[in-house]
Amino acid sequence: MTLWKKPACFLQIATRSPAPPDQRRLHMEPFKPAPYLDCVELILPFLKKQGGLGAILVDLTPLNQVEMNYGSKTYSEVLESATDLILELSGTEVRASDVFASNDRSGDGFLVFLSPPERGCAPRMAELEAVAKRVENSLNDSLGRLLSPYLSGRTRITVGFSLVLDNPLISPERLIARLVQDAWQCARLVQADRQFRSRGLLQEILMHEELGTVFQPIVDMGDRRTMGFEALSRGPADSPFASPLDLFSTAEEGNLSFELDRLCRHKALKNAKGFPRDTKLFVNVLPTSIYDPALQGDSLLRLLDEAGLEPQQLIFELTENTIIENFTLFGEAVKQLTDLGISIGIDDIGAGYSGLERIAWLHPQYLKFDIGLIRHLDTSFVRREMVRALKVLADKMGSTIIAEGIERPEELETLLEIGITYGQGFLLGRPAPPAWRDASTQVALEAEGQTVEAVEAVEAC
Repeated sequence: MTLWKKPACFLQIATRSPAPPDQRRLHMEPFKPAPYLDCVELILPFLKKQGGLGAILVDLTPLNQVEMNYGSKTYSEVLESATDLILELSGTEVRASDVFASNDRSGDGFLVFLSPPERGCAPRMAELEAVAKRVENSLNDSLGRLLSPYLSGRTRITVGFSLVLDNPLISPERLIARLVQDAWQCARLVQADRQFRSRGLLQEILMHEELGTVFQPIVDMGDRRTMGFEALSRGPADSPFASPLDLFSTAEEGNLSFELDRLCRHKALKNAKGFPRDTKLFVNVLPTSIYDPALQGDSLLRLLDEAGLEPQQLIFELTENTIIENFTLFGEAVKQLTDLGISIGIDDIGAGYSGLERIAWLHPQYLKFDIGLIRHLDTSFVRREMVRALKVLADKMGSTIIAEGIERPEELETLLEIGITYGQGFLLGRPAPPAWRDASTQVALEAEGQTVEAVEAVEAC
């Protein structure tokens, strides 16, 4: 076992392969930063030379959800990849002479102890903060791609920073432990401050009703006739919430999902003014919003009248993976809507936690199959059989199926072969401002930030 310093404090373990001599090669385990207390001899000269020591801490605890969902083996693989991304910062976002170490052997925090600059000056807090922000932005860009197959929503890591002064009365180990403790506290404060500011900004957007709406066509794949549109909400183009992923994840974190859902629904109906009479409008609704007084009786009918919509044109889409606590009360609220002529759809079939018996109990008029079920349907026997089985259930319930996320002609052809007629996806039409608007109304819509360019910038989300 050898302790390395360049570019960091690493543990390297080498083993020989039992392969034949002509195929034998040296196998190296990935570099693994050692716990920081094992690196004191490397860090101590920094402290003595400057009279103080600065460090940044990368908080990787959000990755723990990977272990909860997929087990320790997958978590170890993801953590190893995340470690590689952190080590790649050496010589770019931080100096090559800086020392990397882990918080402890669990590996959920990584530290970078900052080496003295050439001018030999002691570090300043403003400089530490700038390094921490630079590292945080770089890692969140790369970790987002790494974690997307494992975690839904936006996973964001936080980088804290701290400074400790040399004190000859206190042991170096205790000084460095204090430095690490302060860095953890800073990371928590940075995260709390970011969440507070994001929540406040979202509240401001909701209060001023600064959301826009785009519409994606739902098409009869046989004759390419548009049978309806799904209303999709977007935050202001010049805000952190231009991406719907950021918009809805921030609302969930800040306990503002109901408020956001309410405004999305209101704006969808408002922006549907002039909607074609022979088409359906699909609007997403949280199950908790079913109890909203604005969605009941005369209040809802007034909203529809202002939008120029008939109740029979409106479909409320409920997300399948949202848990419904009380089915009796929920069923009563749904019946009030269907008695008005409004239809109910279940979104994201195949991606949620609801049992099929619950879907059957709700007796929805529409079932929307999730993109995860449709993607590469033509090459997956299992997915095709799942879709066939769900179609049998839908036919028995009298529900209409809509396949979401169609991006390839092969997927469309396979769906038609199975007998599914209606679809939605980039292959059939991208989300866009409403084509039925007149020029003056379209100008007002674009003033909300919903230009075609803005729509295209967030389509990937």
